[in-house]
Amino acid sequence: MGIITLFYLLIIIIFLAIGAGIIFHLLRYKINRRVAGIMFIIYISGSLIFLVSNIIFFRSVNWNQIFSNF
Repeated sequence: MGIITLFYLLIIIIFLAIGAGIIFHLLRYKINRRVAGIMFIIYISGSLIFLVSNIIFFRSVNWNQIFSNF
């Protein structure tokens, strides 16, 4: 189970790094300040919902039962 958690943590770190790059480009290279602000809020809220629900689903899986057959 430890290796699965480490792999999942690596995926979360990659997701956060890519998200930071997207946020940087949303705020740095804005054409319209109002549209950039709205898109920033939409992106942050959608990403947080995705991340929290993904973590909840990951933690709800019984990994020991899945890998007990191997």
